[in-house]
Amino acid sequence: MFKKKLGYFLTNTMFLGLTCLVLSACSSKLAEDHPQGVWLGKMEVEQGTCPTDRMAALRIDKKMVLFSPDNGALILRGDFDKKQKPRHLVAQLHRVDMDHKPYDLIFEGKAQNENIIGTYGTPDCRAHITFYRPNHYGLSDAIAH
Repeated sequence: MFKKKLGYFLTNTMFLGLTCLVLSACSSKLAEDHPQGVWLGKMEVEQGTCPTDRMAALRIDKKMVLFSPDNGALILRGDFDKKQKPRHLVAQLHRVDMDHKPYDLIFEGKAQNENIIGTYGTPDCRAHITFYRPNHYGLSDAIAH
């Protein structure tokens, strides 16, 4: 009797393990399929002067996009629609300069394979950014899905 129960236990455990292995292998890591989570990237300046001291950060939640050009105090906000295909991310921040003239800081991005490719623009800066999922955000990334 004990051997029979042990046999069922081992069989069920192996079946569960193989099922988990197959499901994890089949799960998609494409940014188009699962963009929610935290993304980091380094700015590559195309024109002007951009903040390149620190990494740029992008966070995509169920309904919101947050972008910080130098992982600092400036945060651009935008909406996110999960149903939109292809994914197009837009975040912006309206500012006023010292001469009281309004200007915008804009981030636009799209999913490409396992990354998010974006462009950041201000009156003084234009930069290209390739975002990737950092490895140390594994648990928060799993919770975001």
